[in-house]
Amino acid sequence: MSELSETLDQKVLQLRGQGQAYARISRDLGLDRAADAQQAFRRALRGLPAVDAERVRGEELSRLDRLAERVRGDTTRNEMDRARQLKTIERMRVQVRDDN
Repeated sequence: MSELSETLDQKVLQLRGQGQAYARISRDLGLDRAADAQQAFRRALRGLPAVDAERVRGEELSRLDRLAERVRGDTTRNEMDRARQLKTIERMRVQVRDDN
């Protein structure tokens, strides 16, 4: 991994730890897509010592749980949109949980 990539990954990890959304992180750091920020987060997570990775993983899973609850309670979106968002959140949970 290049030094530039390591710096980007660490910055994404830091911003996500502050509770920023992947979409905002990607905009702030000039990335093309929110998925690019997610990938950088996962790379940074894999590079952490085991104890730190478990703590960060737990924090991220808690954030995703809260997001899922907000989506479930969002009556401004139709059922299909909520289901799509919940499926995406579940995929993100699996990736974070299983990414060692």
